[in-house]
Formats: sequence, structure tokens, C-alpha cells
Amino acid sequence: MKRFMNVIISSFHLDKGDERKNCGYFVGGLSIVVNLLISAVKFFFGIMVNSMALIADAVHSLSDVASSLVVIIGFMISTKPPDEKHPFGHGRAERIVAIVIACMLIVVGLEFFMNGISRVRTPVPVESSSLIIVILAMTIIVKILLSVISYDFGKHVNSAALKADAWHHGTDAVSTVLVVIGFILFRFGFYQVDGILSIIIALFIVYTGIIMIFESGSTLLGEAPSDYLISDIRATALCCEDVSDVHHIHVHDYGGKLEITVHVRLRRNIHLDEAHRIASLVELAIKQKIEGAEVTVHPEPIGDNEDFG
Repeated sequence: MKRFMNVIISSFHLDKGDERKNCGYFVGGLSIVVNLLISAVKFFFGIMVNSMALIADAVHSLSDVASSLVVIIGFMISTKPPDEKHPFGHGRAERIVAIVIACMLIVVGLEFFMNGISRVRTPVPVESSSLIIVILAMTIIVKILLSVISYDFGKHVNSAALKADAWHHGTDAVSTVLVVIGFILFRFGFYQVDGILSIIIALFIVYTGIIMIFESGSTLLGEAPSDYLISDIRATALCCEDVSDVHHIHVHDYGGKLEITVHVRLRRNIHLDEAHRIASLVELAIKQKIEGAEVTVHPEPIGDNEDFG
């Protein structure tokens, strides 16, 4: 899939200029076009066969359009350069966008839940045909591909918003699978399945939204960096000359931009100019190792008291 993504980037020249913004706009625009078509197809057949589950699924697909619009807006904000009020840039706007998408998911899910309960209490006969099942199966394949593309591009440009949108596409694919199962069961007279499936889809959507809020909220609140990142920073610093110890590693994630501070211990009799030179080497080494990192190094002398500030 990575090779396919590279082909897309090269074919549409997404690597020209701001690749991160270009990728966000491309995936967001692609999602909007595809979901508008899928939603229209689901609405048409949902009304034609009087299926609440399929209509709910159509609304879910339509909500993907809104989430993709939010993603594009998020990229417009997050790629703005630093200013006086935001010296570290606007990258965290993507996390806020992810939370907005999650809230949209939860609202849609609760609406489906109420409609599902109503349909369980008052079952309505639903027509089904092999043609509808085949068409829905095709939309499932398209949504899975769209989810994979969104997630891979999200990993490529380190975008929480694109990864969240990928989850949104994934829930749509799962909900459509349930609808297809429902249409098969309708043929045997299980008309309450339509309402039951609406409830299951709703719960799945709400659960996904809650998980997304916790993940993005944790980052905004200052989630600790991974052990792997800390080990990478420590190992990189220790490879530099005269560095005997690395500690007090702090990492602040501003959405694609990492502000890293580290304390390094050097021999006690080192000259200030030499300490500055080594600190600069450590900063450069970490920047080269970790993409998007801004590094500040605080040198300390080795001594009997190893607990310097």
C-alpha cells in the first residue's frame, strides 16, 4: 500500500511545496467526492426499500463528507506559520479537529440509536434484492480502500485528523456490512433486524467517537512521549562526544512539531565554549534523527551530586 501511496503522491505532485498540506487537501477532497456518491446511492435504495438501517447508513456516509470538510479546515489552520500568540505553530488544531469529528460521530450515533429503538418497537417490512446487496458490497470495498488511504496518508504526514477520518470511513464500512446482513435476513421475515442493526451501528459509532476523543484529548493535555522515542533521544545524545549521561528528557508535541529538551552531563573542567559546541552537536544529532524536532540541550558537570537541575 505504501508503494501505491507513493504513486499517488508522485502522480498528483503532492510532494511539491507543502507536502503535508497537499496530502491533507487531496485525501479530504477525495473523501468528499466519494462519500457524496456513496451517500446518494444509499439514500436512493434506502427510501426505495423503506429500510431505516440503510437510510441511517446513508446519513453516516454523509457525515463523512462533513468530517472531511473539517479535516481540510484543520489543515488550513494547522499549517499556518507560527505567530506572536502561537510561537510553536498551530499544529494542535488537528487534534481539535479530530475531537470535532468524534463529536459529530457521537451525535449521529445517538440519532441512529433512537431511530433503531423506534423501528424495533414498530417493525416495518423491508424489501431486498440481490442487486442492492451487490451494490452495497461494492460500497463496502470502496470505503475500506478510502479508510486505508486516509490512514496511510495520516501516518505518512503524522496527521491525527486524517487518522480520525480513516476511523470514520471504517465505521461506515462496518455499518454497511451489518446492513447487508440485515437485507439477507429480511428475506426470511426477520423485519425487526432493521431496527436491531440500527442500534448496533449506533453503539459502534458512539464507541468510536469516544475513543477518538480520549486519544486526541490525551495529546492536548500533554500525554507522555513513548518509551521508544525517549530511548531514541537518549541513545542519539549518548553517541555524541564527551556526553556521559542523558536525563530530564521532556517532549512537547505541537502536532507534527516536537519541542525537545534534554540535560546532558559533561566532564567538570570543560571550557564553556567547548560545552556549548558539544550541546550544539547533540541538538543537531537529535534533529537529524527525529523529524520535525526542535531541540534545546542543557549541559551539566559530572560531580559527586548526580542530581543537578
